[in-house]
Amino acid sequence: MEINSAFSSGVNSLNKASQQITESSDRIAKQTTSNQNSVQNPEGVNPHSYVSGPVTTELVNMKLAEIQAQSAAKVITTADDMVGSLIDVSV
Repeated sequence: MEINSAFSSGVNSLNKASQQITESSDRIAKQTTSNQNSVQNPEGVNPHSYVSGPVTTELVNMKLAEIQAQSAAKVITTADDMVGSLIDVSV
């Protein structure tokens, strides 16, 4: 396996994790906004009722993205260590 390929995999995985966190936080914000709109325009809806299902799902997705980012960081660190080792051996 090439070192550059390990770096690329780590960076791609880190970018995907970042994108997932952004998308999940956006969905949470939209859910909160839609709940506030229903409170402002009540149509027989209890203003204290809050559907936590979608928010809980997005929080779980954010946690998974965090774990993915940590794994990607370890891949990048390991690839960096390998490059350092190769330079030490060849010098």
